[in-house]
Amino acid sequence: MEHTDTAVIRRTLQRRCAARGIPVSGTFELTPRYNLSCKMCYIRLSPEEMSRIGREVTAEEWIALARDARDAGLLFLLITGGEPTLRKDFPYLYEEFVKLGLSISINTNGTLLTPEIRSLWHRLPPAQVNITLYGTSAEDYAALCGNGDVFRQVTENIEWLQSEGILLHLNTTLTPQNRHRLDELEAFAAAHHLDLQTTTYCFPPVRRADVPSSDGFSRLSPEEAAQCAVRDIFIREGIEGITRRIAENAPAHPNPCESDLGDPIRCLAGHSQFWITWDGRMLPCGMLDNICFRPFSSSFTECWKQLHEACASIRLCPDCVSCPDRDTCLNCAAVVYTETGTLDGRPDYMCRLNRAYKEELRTVAESFRK
Repeated sequence: MEHTDTAVIRRTLQRRCAARGIPVSGTFELTPRYNLSCKMCYIRLSPEEMSRIGREVTAEEWIALARDARDAGLLFLLITGGEPTLRKDFPYLYEEFVKLGLSISINTNGTLLTPEIRSLWHRLPPAQVNITLYGTSAEDYAALCGNGDVFRQVTENIEWLQSEGILLHLNTTLTPQNRHRLDELEAFAAAHHLDLQTTTYCFPPVRRADVPSSDGFSRLSPEEAAQCAVRDIFIREGIEGITRRIAENAPAHPNPCESDLGDPIRCLAGHSQFWITWDGRMLPCGMLDNICFRPFSSSFTECWKQLHEACASIRLCPDCVSCPDRDTCLNCAAVVYTETGTLDGRPDYMCRLNRAYKEELRTVAESFRK
């Protein structure tokens, strides 16, 4: 079966489960710790910062929760962080999750695939590995992540995953530090016969310990983000991709939450998806931490019921619901909350981004008519 077929099956299951309130997809955020110092990071915490907030969920607690979630309908599990492979018990956790019959995907920066992890994934390969690519050279990684030495490890691990036949996706987030590397990033992906999912929008770092100062946080202006999004389309699809999006009034990238449900909340968060944080809180998604329940103090089933009901009551800004440009805008409840601090505010950053995106599409299209 082709990957495109499995993706369609997954989306269909998620939509049908959303209609029935079944938690078929979940994310386990194993740790907020990270081994790089990325300037667009939204969660990175030091051990000292962690101790002021809570404690990491133990391996046995994760396994017990995964079993309860599986019994409630969980099938697709995404393991993320921070950097999840930083946990010394990552191999143990991964194997126990596999034994529960879960389809497991991993978000990682690709720097820490130890011989133990390689051996484990050779024996029990994940359904998918998503590696975040920060640049195409040691210099890029030094500028954006504070460590240029890891670029060689990332490249070697990408090649090893491909040699194992493990489904691999590359993701990248453009910032002021690496926006000029977009062509090189796309070329790197093409040279490795991989697709590159480019993100030009960065959530504000609401879960960083240094909020509201967020020292070192860096993201593109809305206008810069729009230019990069259109450039990405042009690199991958040529002028045909530009004109198609103008004709279809389509956004720059697919909805990151895979499918829409419509008003009042446009994604599957809290309908068939949930997120468990490193310190044991159940959220609709990793950015909506204002809706929070505690399955380790109660039960997974009860917390999921409360989460589902809370998300059903969300009402977005009336201006967003009735906006004529809504179909091209990637606005969602998480964007509204992180940008405005409320669930019904108007996210000016996203409004500017959407306007600039449509204008940039027209500008590029016009340049080919001359």
